[in-house]
Amino acid sequence: MEIRKNGGATYAPGRSAPNSGFMVSLNGSERTFPLAEFGNAELANYMREYAYRIESDPRLFYGAWIDDGTVYLDVSMNVADRFEALLMGEFESQKAIYDVATGDVISL
Repeated sequence: MEIRKNGGATYAPGRSAPNSGFMVSLNGSERTFPLAEFGNAELANYMREYAYRIESDPRLFYGAWIDDGTVYLDVSMNVADRFEALLMGEFESQKAIYDVATGDVISL
């Protein structure tokens, strides 16, 4: 599973993961799982729950990362402009956004 191997992933069926811009999680789409209890079934259920959103908007991706023994899943939007991403992050009640190009987490 790429999430365990790489510590995270960005994915949408039929699309390449973005290589620039900023990822902003959409409020309410977040799910967490203890790493020891996370597997293919949990991932498949999450993806099924949000498939309609990912398929309907080409800016949306499934996001996943591991931090301190917890797997985080979300639906994230790729936003090209940093200022717009910062505003959207605040609007979506996020603690941070992710800079795709540099790999930096930007705290809000």
